[in-house]
Amino acid sequence: MKRTISLKLILSQNDCEALLQTQGYFAQGCNTIALFAQENRCWNHVALHNLCYSKVREQLPELGSQMVCNALRKVCSSYKVLKIRKTKPVPTIRFKETSSIHYCARTFTLKKEVLSLYTVNKRIKCSFTIGTRQQEYLKQGKVKEGELVRKGRRWFFNLVLELPEPSLEREGTFMGIDLGENNIAVTSNGTIYGGGKLKGARDKFLNRRKKLQSNGSKAAKRCLKRISGKERRRVKETNHRISKALIEEAVLNETKMIALEDLQNIRKRIKGNKRMRTRLHRWPWRELQQFIEYKAQSQGIEVVYVRPEYSSLTCSHCQSLGIRQKHLFKRLSCGSYQHSDRNAAINHCKLAESVVSARAPVNVPMVAASELATSSFL
Repeated sequence: MKRTISLKLILSQNDCEALLQTQGYFAQGCNTIALFAQENRCWNHVALHNLCYSKVREQLPELGSQMVCNALRKVCSSYKVLKIRKTKPVPTIRFKETSSIHYCARTFTLKKEVLSLYTVNKRIKCSFTIGTRQQEYLKQGKVKEGELVRKGRRWFFNLVLELPEPSLEREGTFMGIDLGENNIAVTSNGTIYGGGKLKGARDKFLNRRKKLQSNGSKAAKRCLKRISGKERRRVKETNHRISKALIEEAVLNETKMIALEDLQNIRKRIKGNKRMRTRLHRWPWRELQQFIEYKAQSQGIEVVYVRPEYSSLTCSHCQSLGIRQKHLFKRLSCGSYQHSDRNAAINHCKLAESVVSARAPVNVPMVAASELATSSFL
């Protein structure tokens, strides 16, 4: 499995200037290649390399040959993410001068806590700082590639490592997780992670941005720039904390599989007014699912996705439709009264169990057939 650690670089003034210059040339190279990709409708790396490599080298001789190859890969990956249909026109992708620089294994070296990076002038060597967990990953993993990122005056190198993958073949229980806006996550064990504080904070950020944007003064623009990214960082930190707590709960209960609901295209399916659409598009459910996935993978826990239809309206005891009133679910025939989100999480858990039971067994010895073959041979 792959993991990314962030190295905070300690650079001199000359090193910063060299990296800034390299960043500018790399962005120019990406923009030049993007024009070739758009005109020829080509984002296959090999085909695009044959199409424009020599021309880019002529236009930008300052950019080394391997960095041109890195720019090719960056442009190809950017277009592949868009998933453009054949009937649709190819959009123009522009790379800013502040865009990150992709480094392959040939353009950087990491030895004895010293990082050597390619620049348009010459290679620079710099030290870095990392956390305790990142140091453990660095000792265990194999260095693959990296991405150089500039945030203000600080430089970070996001290093991709290949780590040994834990085995998913383990005995244990199942755990279902129901995601929501008011309650960010509810487990089938009954643990509720509320989202009231985060929702209130996000509403405050939204109202503040509305007022500042409608003002339009220079002071308002400075304030917008100052608060830029605060809401995003708070949401990401909350999702990290909740996903970490969920995996800790799963490990404590010896869970072998986590069931999440498949919410793909939920924003297209649900129709509503402007306020409802704003709430749906600000709900960061996919980020939380991704955090749960990679944290579960490191613990050897499998993650499956189940259909969420009627999971909050189906009784987890008798599997018949009941009545949901806000956070209360009740089924009068069987006398079931419980939290509606927990009821949905239990249904996800049962669906995951049915998925496992439906899987065909692998490498099961056919004892009867082998005995029959032996007896017939004798």
